[in-house]
Amino acid sequence: MINNHSTVNILLLVPRMNIGGAESHVAMLAPLLVLKGYNVIVASGGGKLAETLSRQGIKQVFLPLRLSTYLAARCLKHLIKKYHINLIHAHSAAAGISAMKCKIKYYPSLPVIYTAHGIFGNAKEKLLFKCDRIIAVSRFVREAAIQKGVDPDKIITIYNGIDTKKFSPQSNRSILRKKYAIPQDAFCPVIISRIKNLHNKGHQHLLDILTHYSDARDWHLLIIGTGKGRWQLRWQIWKNNLSAKVHFLGHKQDVENYLAAADIVVLPSYFETFGLVLAEGMAAQLPAVAYDVGGISEIIKDNTTGFLVPYGNIPQLYKKLYTLAADKPHRLKMGINARIDVKNRFSTSVMVKSIISIYNDCLSNKFS
Repeated sequence: MINNHSTVNILLLVPRMNIGGAESHVAMLAPLLVLKGYNVIVASGGGKLAETLSRQGIKQVFLPLRLSTYLAARCLKHLIKKYHINLIHAHSAAAGISAMKCKIKYYPSLPVIYTAHGIFGNAKEKLLFKCDRIIAVSRFVREAAIQKGVDPDKIITIYNGIDTKKFSPQSNRSILRKKYAIPQDAFCPVIISRIKNLHNKGHQHLLDILTHYSDARDWHLLIIGTGKGRWQLRWQIWKNNLSAKVHFLGHKQDVENYLAAADIVVLPSYFETFGLVLAEGMAAQLPAVAYDVGGISEIIKDNTTGFLVPYGNIPQLYKKLYTLAADKPHRLKMGINARIDVKNRFSTSVMVKSIISIYNDCLSNKFS
């Protein structure tokens, strides 16, 4: 084990530092590693989260990971030498591939750890199988990786940690509801996601429920996030006369400050490897409802902390939402259960301890 963390320089690699699960994870992990005594440098294409880390004193380096993995690998060669990097922790395929190309050509003994935030896809990603260790963000991701050919002894599941101090029940519900013209007693789910299109994360399914189910016509919907699909979203809201009931807030870096306006967190997505936003909403004491896809069932305990719904079953999705809308005591109890469960299973302390254990294993092998 390497005990003197002050001499250990960790390079975190991620293509960009804007909105997204991997990016938010890196933004959370970097300061936690610094608190544990590591020297952390983040290399990315930049973004708002990079600026946030820079203000915290964490070194940010520009690296064109999405432009070319060969170019990025050559740039990495110089970064590793300049900052005396002891270990690379890559997030996303482009970052992992660039790190491995650099390792193979220039620094064969340098440990490279890869966190798989998604499923292994094309043939180019087979290079990632050669990383020293692979972290899967859910059991679902781990099992899928093993089926693709990853050595089971090389890959471990470590859930993304949730900052339960940041994401916690807040007392600004009344203020938020007045601000966005949401009646104090109206049932209001929140969906938080990038809006690639209206079907990717299920926005269309929620709009359909508000439009076509009479018992849902007094409900309100809070939408946080943005993307290319936002214009189609605005069109659908206008076309279906939902402007007074659907509240599109756009991108918010401080999502935690808006969750108190909602009663539940919902994510009827077609696919999720983990579903970080669900766990964050649950930490804020909101029950969760989502389609049972990917790693979602590892977050939601059906009938205890929320509801799992078969993918694409809009009537069943409506039924579960209605159950929570109609029974406030049950909804509040589920929310309490949700926060307790997130604190027990997805704490940042557990996550960091597990990641550091992997770092120590790789560094011990390097220096032994």
